[in-house]
Amino acid sequence: MKKTLYIFVVLVVIVIGGGIYSWFYYSRGGSQNNSSSSPLPQSSSSSLPTPSSVSDTFPKGETISIGTMEGSVVVKNFYNTVADTDEGFAILQDEDDYQISYQRSTSKFYIYLRNAASQSKAESDLLNILSIGQNDACKLDVSVVIAGQSNETGLSFCPGRY
Repeated sequence: MKKTLYIFVVLVVIVIGGGIYSWFYYSRGGSQNNSSSSPLPQSSSSSLPTPSSVSDTFPKGETISIGTMEGSVVVKNFYNTVADTDEGFAILQDEDDYQISYQRSTSKFYIYLRNAASQSKAESDLLNILSIGQNDACKLDVSVVIAGQSNETGLSFCPGRY
């Protein structure tokens, strides 16, 4: 019985001590926040990127050069008309049947086909977006992925594609 009473007293002391500690800890933090007229730090610049600073990371100009195994290919600067960005990908075009994207870190283009019959339209749109011909497109690293299939292919008009 004495042992149970002893454990109970120790637990009560711990709970009361924790409450007192919490009260002092949070009341001290609250008094610091009340010392200024605004609870937010006053700063002339924000650490969060603004839309203009995000777009400033893209290349400027009318054309850009993309390095390939067969030398550089000069293409129209698609960053000027990018539809969206998503986790390192620039989405160049997003249609019901396909999506064209570019992964900057690998210099690789992706054509994701939601409908396999739209491949020629998607490839034609890629050529138009980049303002290049088929020969230059075949120098680029382009993967064509069809929904529901695990393998990737290349552009249909390129010899020796994947």
